[in-house]
Amino acid sequence: MSATNLRLVIENLGPIEHADVELKPLTVLIGKNNTGKTYLAQALYATHKAVPPFGLLDALDVDEIDLLLHASQTATQNPLELPPELGAKANNWINTALNHSGHKLQNNLRGYFGVPNLGDITRWDQPAKIRVELHQDLIDEARTCLFKNTATESLRPLKVPRNFLTLDESDRHYIHSEFTYWQRMNAEGTDMDLHNREISFFITSTVWGEFLRYIGLRGRAHYLPAGRSGLLNAWTDVVKLRFELERERFGLSRIPDSSLGGVALDFISSLANIIGPRRPHPQTRSRRDDTFDTTGPQTLLREVMGGSIRAGSVEDMVPTLEYQQDGHRIAVHRASSMVADLAPLAMWIEHLVSPNDLLIIDEPESHLHPEAIQLVARVLVGLVNQNIKVVCATHSSILLHELSNCILRGQLTKGSNEHAD
Repeated sequence: MSATNLRLVIENLGPIEHADVELKPLTVLIGKNNTGKTYLAQALYATHKAVPPFGLLDALDVDEIDLLLHASQTATQNPLELPPELGAKANNWINTALNHSGHKLQNNLRGYFGVPNLGDITRWDQPAKIRVELHQDLIDEARTCLFKNTATESLRPLKVPRNFLTLDESDRHYIHSEFTYWQRMNAEGTDMDLHNREISFFITSTVWGEFLRYIGLRGRAHYLPAGRSGLLNAWTDVVKLRFELERERFGLSRIPDSSLGGVALDFISSLANIIGPRRPHPQTRSRRDDTFDTTGPQTLLREVMGGSIRAGSVEDMVPTLEYQQDGHRIAVHRASSMVADLAPLAMWIEHLVSPNDLLIIDEPESHLHPEAIQLVARVLVGLVNQNIKVVCATHSSILLHELSNCILRGQLTKGSNEHAD
């Protein structure tokens, strides 16, 4: 995989005075305690989560849709480059969405760090405010700030290269069929405003999705915080607390709510979506393509844990994860801390993570034997080979050395294949 050419720039965040990090397909944050690894990882998560998956809707009028349809019918190239009139409008869509991302990032930083005011995590004794920016090195062949958490209105509007403001053959077929339907319904006197907005949403989201692919931000972000075993131990307590709060409806005294917040609450919420009573059926939950194969990483994780992880029964009053070994099953929070730390990674790989996604994992080596750390390093490399971007913060030289060995082995294999060709 090639680099994304994305750079995260941070100033005055926690212990970080200044950071400028190029995000690779595999990015490893190493350093002493309290130097800002987790702060940087959480800032990256907040930044990625600020990007809207579908852009912002700007409805096209009938003439613009007709223009696009005509260009689609007469085009000889595939994919189709948007006509100049719509290309300029698409440029505005993208800049508006980026501006929106900057405003959302400011709120995300408070939410994922779990603070009411960013002053609580501003670098000590610094009057300057926190600055978090996402840069891209390819646009206009110069380094460009895509969005930032402050003063987004002062950013120079992005001039998006026209070579990716395109629609592929399937997009063109959809627009043609929908517009034909639109014309027929309009001739019958049907109000087509809603249908027009549907076509517009498809076009804007397609253009925005292509832009995200171009800059390396297509896909979702996932965060596995440090202390995962402790959070799993607290999981049942949190759920029980929510049940107790329901007692208010019966006139009983209120029990204070949990103080769990930030990325920990986000982690618990994602876990609830996997193992809760409304979890989707395994055959219908996945949005992955047929080329995505997690067999290797899952096999390695089972080897490390000596067993497998599954969601408990939906009939359980407090749904949880179960550890299976040799036909025996126990709740994960009653298994070893090693199993509890790796169980979320196993579930995220099986149910949530997909190609183009970003997976951030803090201290993947926690509670692991050195040999197990080496296997987990291979799991992370296997995910990268499946087109998943991985960022991890670590204190382990064993993990770092094994990651380096995997990269070197991959380079040697690639070199041998090229020589054979």
